[in-house]
Amino acid sequence: MLSALTIWVLYLIISVACAELPACTDTANADYDFIVVGAGAGGGPLAARLAEAGYSVLLVDAGHDTVNYNTTIPAYFIRSLEDPQIDLNYTYQEYPTGFFVTRDNQWYPRARALGGSTIHNAMINIISGTRQDFDGLATAFNDSTWSRDNMQLTYFRRIEDNLYLVPLLSPDHGFHGWLKTSLLPFDVFSANPFFLDPQISALATSQWDPLVAGPPILDLNSLSADSAVGVGSTSFTIDGQHVRSSVRDRLAAVQQSHPGQLHLSLDTLATKILVCNSSSTVTAYGVQIAPGAALPVASNFKGKVALDMRNVTARHEVIVSAGVFQSPQLLMLSGIGDEAQLSQFGIEAIVHLPGVGTNLQDHDEVAVNWLLKDNYTLFHGCKWLSDRTDDPCLEYWLTHNHENGYAFAGAMNSVITKSSSSPPEAAPDVLTYWDPVIFRGFFRGVPQEVVDNHKGLTAVVLKGHPSSKGTVKLTGSHPQDPLDIQKLHFQAPGGSADIAAIREGIKRARELISLLPISPFVQEEIAPGPTVITDDQIDNYIYNHVFGHHACCTNAIGPDTDPNAVLDGNFNVRGVKNLRVVDLSSWPNVPGFFVTTPTYMMSEKAADVIIAKAHSA
Repeated sequence: MLSALTIWVLYLIISVACAELPACTDTANADYDFIVVGAGAGGGPLAARLAEAGYSVLLVDAGHDTVNYNTTIPAYFIRSLEDPQIDLNYTYQEYPTGFFVTRDNQWYPRARALGGSTIHNAMINIISGTRQDFDGLATAFNDSTWSRDNMQLTYFRRIEDNLYLVPLLSPDHGFHGWLKTSLLPFDVFSANPFFLDPQISALATSQWDPLVAGPPILDLNSLSADSAVGVGSTSFTIDGQHVRSSVRDRLAAVQQSHPGQLHLSLDTLATKILVCNSSSTVTAYGVQIAPGAALPVASNFKGKVALDMRNVTARHEVIVSAGVFQSPQLLMLSGIGDEAQLSQFGIEAIVHLPGVGTNLQDHDEVAVNWLLKDNYTLFHGCKWLSDRTDDPCLEYWLTHNHENGYAFAGAMNSVITKSSSSPPEAAPDVLTYWDPVIFRGFFRGVPQEVVDNHKGLTAVVLKGHPSSKGTVKLTGSHPQDPLDIQKLHFQAPGGSADIAAIREGIKRARELISLLPISPFVQEEIAPGPTVITDDQIDNYIYNHVFGHHACCTNAIGPDTDPNAVLDGNFNVRGVKNLRVVDLSSWPNVPGFFVTTPTYMMSEKAADVIIAKAHSA
């Protein structure tokens, strides 16, 4: 009987042999040393590092460089979701056809821009809960550089510029990196005590009762706190002037410090990976691009057209970092994916990799909402507008050193617990973050709903390491064909345990509200609402309102024995030389509780691997 590895190798050999490719030519005269497709959390740090190492890099992205209030003011991140300059409006199907709950055409906003979705996210910087992810990769590849300790001490410290801790007392943190990190901007209240009303005071102190919320976690991003339960202050990627810090700033800085090394091709659609035959080995040598073309989910998309395409070539490697949806699509359009699916659309399979576009994962999140008795003075008169003459809070922000409610991002405190359904040896798996707004999840119109209500309170229960696994599939062979995205929520083994953990989290959030100092200020619970009491009623609420915004894992890293592993431990696409994928799609499982900073760390590790290979060539 053939082993899984033998079957894998045979399948690969057969697939390669069936494809007729042009012979590779000398790459000495290639256009660039490296081509990186995608300027987000995966591709951005990597491209910057390659340029700093002295290599010429072409960075391709479907968006452009957008710097406005929505992408820089922390509280405006909610407006950025519908900013037509950057929005990508994906839709997906939550459950399979025939499931007792129908939630089709669900909205999944992303960003197209220099910096990718790091310019529109909630800026939450938490790497707690990632030990099992990083240590799992270290074990799978027998490679200690993947370990949680090494990833923190080598890569997290490299990227972080911590603004709230003392270096001598904080060996797990960095203080000279490119990513500014800070805590809640309590200086806003000292600058103007008017903002510190009794409600916001009660909310700020409520979760710190150790008898109710659990013991304090002094540093959510320390190694010792990775498996801690309790309550901690959320860290954010926000600088000392209360402005968003993202990889967009990193790329701009490298362009200035290393002129002529980092080249940008923005508003450009990557349509195909160019491959050739080198001694019977499929080898990537460039990318086919369509300048000026738009993704079908972008607001600037005017319909599918015949694209004006050209080729760009790389001396060393092509790195795909187009994200959880576009990276698998680009591989499949290039003939790298499941042979049966590709053949449906007339795409010749060059390398049969059945894992491409599978394993779609996301964190499970469900919101509990309360209405308070009074408006917060912190948001008095705030409209989240772009014209300072129409928004007194924007005027105040611009004239008072950024010291008002707009300095706050997407959460206050975070409470970490362990669900009763998880194994005894398992790490904490539920994080509940609190926010002084009404936020029900991601749906069209949510930005306006958030800004219209100034007396809301939300607890979002987030299930870490959930079980659901969905798919991203083609609907056609044209780069502007939409994708078929199926989350298949709660359908995998473990789905009922995920539901139970979220239900437990909702009950706990309700209990906290009833016991904490914020309780006298609560007017009513508006979701799930006072009539949703039994387990069945809460479960039904979960099925109808679960959301997520950390989609990943559609080009998963995995060991040689895994026939669905798209990448090896060094991000190489299996069966293709000089081609890697480095982005959220590379994860084998959705990491920790929040994904952006762990992906920055992954990108920095990939840069080390790629630079070492290039130096040895």
